[in-house]
Amino acid sequence: MEILLVLFKSGLPEEEVVRKFDERAYKYRQVKGLQQKYYIHDESSGEFGGVYIFDSKENLEAFRNSDLAKSIGDAYKYLESPTRKVFAVNLVLYENKK
Repeated sequence: MEILLVLFKSGLPEEEVVRKFDERAYKYRQVKGLQQKYYIHDESSGEFGGVYIFDSKENLEAFRNSDLAKSIGDAYKYLESPTRKVFAVNLVLYENKK
């Protein structure tokens, strides 16, 4: 399991960013290996972002090279280059209960 964290400052008003989160969410439901995505906002810094949970490093890298990933900056009008970090998951406290 791998986690991708993306944080960015947007040139759009908060309401517009949240609206775009919602209108683009369906695209992420089709990403291979994406188990979950959390849309986040740090009110203290003004940054928005996403926490992506992938089933494998290969699927995370495929997403990072996809047209969808490359469209994020234009969609949210990045003011500067985003912060991107990848984390390997060593232990999961709660397994998914199905």
